[in-house]
Amino acid sequence: MRELLLKNKVAVISGGSRGIGRAIAERFAQEGCNLMLASRTKQELEKTADSIKKQFSVNVSIYQTDIGNENQVISMVHNTMDVFGRIDILINNAAVIGPMGEISSIDGQQFIDTLKNNIGGTVFCTKAVIPHMKLHKQGCIINLSGGGGLYPLPYYDAYGASKAAIVRLTENFALELEKYNINVTAISPGAVNTSMFDEQLKASKDSIGEDNWNVLQKRLNSGGDSIKKAPELALFIASENRKELSGRVISAIWDDWENISNQKGKIIDTDIFQMRRIVPKDRDIEL
Repeated sequence: MRELLLKNKVAVISGGSRGIGRAIAERFAQEGCNLMLASRTKQELEKTADSIKKQFSVNVSIYQTDIGNENQVISMVHNTMDVFGRIDILINNAAVIGPMGEISSIDGQQFIDTLKNNIGGTVFCTKAVIPHMKLHKQGCIINLSGGGGLYPLPYYDAYGASKAAIVRLTENFALELEKYNINVTAISPGAVNTSMFDEQLKASKDSIGEDNWNVLQKRLNSGGDSIKKAPELALFIASENRKELSGRVISAIWDDWENISNQKGKIIDTDIFQMRRIVPKDRDIEL
């Protein structure tokens, strides 16, 4: 029998009750990882936890949590320590799409609420687990970026801004925490047709623009990118806590991440797979 890649490890997964978060939870459980699943919907958490426990010989705990509320996040992390006594991995997955539309037409408070959930939740969860990771002098934090994080995504201003912020926070956190052997990586999961995709389908063509509308229709017809790619990438990172990928954004769909990791000497002291300003000389233009 092969050695399980995450045997006896403990992972906290926000938004772990459905979609990509659930897919990561199931893949980690398959490799022997004990889980704390956090989301706002208790019924979904219970259903997911029961399903995982029936399939795999791991311990699964749940905690109903609004990750945009720091006190609730702190309580969730304290509960994780009470139950498991350690935290090895944090998956910052939970996010909302937020208001969609041209900036002058959206609700300003909804914009701020989206940032509070998506950016605040990532900050609160990271901040809360770090002291426990420091005790063991190691940790793996994986942030979900993607849509709008690395390229313009008009009419999704709140979501795009939050995902771009997570890219920058990933690099900042990686530099701040490297002396504690805590690695922080962002992954882009691809255009997966989850409940967030279903929410976008409800928007009108006029509100999100014809280009975005057409992309959604193509995804509807094709089924979108495979939901299995992001869990495999997350497992690849978490199983060896790969320092060479810390502070970087890796695409589950487009990047040959196994080969990238095998060539760590070529990237570890560079800004490859990081977000940077393009200057004229990068395009062979003299200004």
